[in-house]
Amino acid sequence: MSDSLRDQLLKAGLADQQSVKKARTQKRKKRRRGEADEEQASASAAAAQREADRRARDRTLNRRRQEEREQQAREKAARSLVVEREVAHDGDERFHFEHNGRIRPINVSGEQRRALAAGELAIARTRGRYRLIPADLVDRLRQDAPFLLAWVATHSAAGDGSDEYPDHPIPDDLMW
Repeated sequence: MSDSLRDQLLKAGLADQQSVKKARTQKRKKRRRGEADEEQASASAAAAQREADRRARDRTLNRRRQEEREQQAREKAARSLVVEREVAHDGDERFHFEHNGRIRPINVSGEQRRALAAGELAIARTRGRYRLIPADLVDRLRQDAPFLLAWVATHSAAGDGSDEYPDHPIPDDLMW
């Protein structure tokens, strides 16, 4: 009774040795294929996940690079706009303004001094120089390249109560 079915079939003559060997090899192949299929499936799933992660990372990097290129293009256009729209300033009066924590001078004419004080002109720094620019460029520069703006006139409302000496305002065109 302890004989396997295979041995019993061989003794009875219903199966021959060759068919027994063939059955054994097929059984082993199926067992190996099943394990290999599971390993193959898990490996392919892991590879697909790595590929999806790589593609997502690449999309993110490409989007960042594209945004950086667009920002650089806007900054370049802003610089060229400042140079193109620069107001010539060769005057005999010095206008002092604060930029990066230091007081800086620029030579302007009397009319340009009044325009700076009134907020009609602003000062931008590009290519190592301070340049007078029309005030209508200030908003665009604030959006595209705010680091180019060196000085913009700021006027506080006289009736807001924040001024310590409302009866004695300090003029913007004060000579130093």
